[in-house]
Amino acid sequence: MRLTACVILLSAGLSASGRNCDQLASAPLGADVKIESAKLVAASGNLPEHCDVRGTIWPEARFALKMPTAWNNRFEMAGNGGWAGTISLPAVDSAMRQGYAAVSTDTGHDARKEPDASFAYASPANPHAARKLVDYGYLAVHETARLSKEIIREFYGTPARYSYWVGCSTGGRQGLMEAQRYPEDFDGYVIGAPVLYLTGLQMKSVWNYQVAGTGAGAIKAEKLPLLSQIVYKKCDSLDGLEDGLIENPLLCELDPETDLPPCTEDADGAGCFTKAQRSALKMIYDGPKDSHGRQFFPGMPPGGDGSVSGGFRLGESFMKFVAFDPPAGPSWDYRTFNLDTDPARTARAALIVDAVIPDLTAVKMRGGKIVHYHGWADPGVSPKMSLEYFEAVSKIVGEAETRDFYRFFPVPGMFHCGGGPGCSDVDWLPAAVAWVEKGIAPEVLIGKHVDKGETTRTRPICAYPAMAKYKGSGSIDAAESFSCAPASR
Repeated sequence: MRLTACVILLSAGLSASGRNCDQLASAPLGADVKIESAKLVAASGNLPEHCDVRGTIWPEARFALKMPTAWNNRFEMAGNGGWAGTISLPAVDSAMRQGYAAVSTDTGHDARKEPDASFAYASPANPHAARKLVDYGYLAVHETARLSKEIIREFYGTPARYSYWVGCSTGGRQGLMEAQRYPEDFDGYVIGAPVLYLTGLQMKSVWNYQVAGTGAGAIKAEKLPLLSQIVYKKCDSLDGLEDGLIENPLLCELDPETDLPPCTEDADGAGCFTKAQRSALKMIYDGPKDSHGRQFFPGMPPGGDGSVSGGFRLGESFMKFVAFDPPAGPSWDYRTFNLDTDPARTARAALIVDAVIPDLTAVKMRGGKIVHYHGWADPGVSPKMSLEYFEAVSKIVGEAETRDFYRFFPVPGMFHCGGGPGCSDVDWLPAAVAWVEKGIAPEVLIGKHVDKGETTRTRPICAYPAMAKYKGSGSIDAAESFSCAPASR
């Protein structure tokens, strides 16, 4: 019988050749590991009976591993969001309900005590700051994955047959970091909206705020609906169908300086944009460029207009506590940021937190599979960053060879990690599992738009570079009325 078809059943938390749950507290797991609790938890509510293990990896990386007694022989690790600092327990519980042994880490710091990036700022009260940054960057995830596999083997008496990573935003970056640095840790990856070029994104956020968050070019929140309305009027029909979705914003040639209504005598009003605002928006859509015109970071695609200067708080914290060596500190002033000189000063931080290595040959060689998605309407993390990374991998590994193990799915109308007017509810993990375990490569997935618990629209989500196109008949709210075809005007 294939292991993937088996469900391992335990009695009172004990497998045939494994340990009782409470015995895991004394298992030989290394001097750097402290198991703080290990207890068998009875089934309750929608959670099955499981062994709950909590502990810390030196110096401060806390983790929670939950192992259901009815096990599907798979291991899943759940990623984090933002600056992490918390264990992703809801994601762990969700995975466990599906039979996975699941784990998450806080990546080495407590967000309640050290908010945003302050955990990386050394002080007498924070002697492990340098290690905490490395843990946040990549090491805590790797060490937690390795340790979890040991505990799983101790508890069940057999190793997990397959291991999966699932994460979005910071969790997407963490997954790519694993694929780049430790490809042996996971067989399959679900990578959502990854903040893979973290240093660039945070500096872009500060630059955006300089351009459109303050001063004459500031775009007030009440103007964003008007901006969005104009963008959709110009770009919605480019795929041949007006349906409230911009299927591929890269096809939209929006020029804020000519397409947005100017204010009379340049007096700021509710239904218009001043010259300074239109100039600021053009800069935001084009993306940061230094004084020599060199592109520093991708711009915001039309449709991701929910926030033209969002992410500033995260970016400011990064610049204060992470970006420079030594750190600038809490007194750093965002108005001093200089796109000509400051990026070069972030080289040390980039080596720790950026997941930009495009050579994923090791993932391919060991049979790993990557399902990568990003919302085209993501207002905070530019989907162009994901697209450029996927294309860089294809250039290094080979286009056909890359498709053998890595597929990228841009999602029209999806905001950051979900939501938005698009069909952003997609079963990403089952697609990765089918690819890893059965060799079924995902060409098209079905996305749903769910409103108040009801599915109101379905749409095919196509593997790049294809996009969904209307067949010419049938409901525009039904996936079967569309097919995936090459992107074109």
